[in-house]
Amino acid sequence: MSRSIPAGDYVEHFDPELAHHRAWLQAVLERLVALEPQALEEGGTLRRLWTAHQAGVAPSPAPAIPIPAPPPKPPSRGNPLPVPWFAQLDSATDEGRRMCFSSSCAMLLAFLKPGVLTGPNGDDQYLARVHQFGDTTDPAAQIQALASYGITARFSNSATFSTLEEQIAAGIPVPCGYLHRGPISRPGGGGHWLIVVGITPTHLIVHDLFGEADLVNGTTIGGIARFCRYSRRNFARRWMVEGEGMGWAVLAQR
Repeated sequence: MSRSIPAGDYVEHFDPELAHHRAWLQAVLERLVALEPQALEEGGTLRRLWTAHQAGVAPSPAPAIPIPAPPPKPPSRGNPLPVPWFAQLDSATDEGRRMCFSSSCAMLLAFLKPGVLTGPNGDDQYLARVHQFGDTTDPAAQIQALASYGITARFSNSATFSTLEEQIAAGIPVPCGYLHRGPISRPGGGGHWLIVVGITPTHLIVHDLFGEADLVNGTTIGGIARFCRYSRRNFARRWMVEGEGMGWAVLAQR
């Protein structure tokens, strides 16, 4: 009983001196020409084999064809992103309790431009730059301060969770402003800023530089809220108080 011989055996051990090997090559080429005539483009290896077959001569060994290495994959940026931590309340200035916006943007800057800010109070260094353009609470002053360090960014009051997902996927943390006081049914207060460093389908992962927030009751639990998890559901009611897709954020470019 005859048995089929895997095609790979012929390819690996092809010997033009053997009649049954040449017959196999002839059958393969004829089948290929019938089904894929474009495979015989001028100058191609298969064209050379076919021409040799038509002339009744054994083909010379095919030249090695260099195969380019695949491009390197970009490094994983991570989720959460390894964003440096600053705490606003340890400021050496008299603005520690009101510099959440500056401290959040300082963490953005320290991540995108490592080494620009130095020491545990690098946010004080950034605050001094903000003061060249305006008050710490002024979005325009923050954008100009970041630009002075070479960071292109814009203030948005129409950010969504999709916006945050896109920024984190691009390796860019996102400062966000939200109303942190009053019950979740009626959020209020003067507002607070933190920085989003990661995101999951159910939670944000944040550096909250004032301490962990109680999003339901509108108080501050305290502690070091580094890589702290806030539920999307509760944060949304304090972040997008003007309606769906109306979140405050600073959106930077890498």
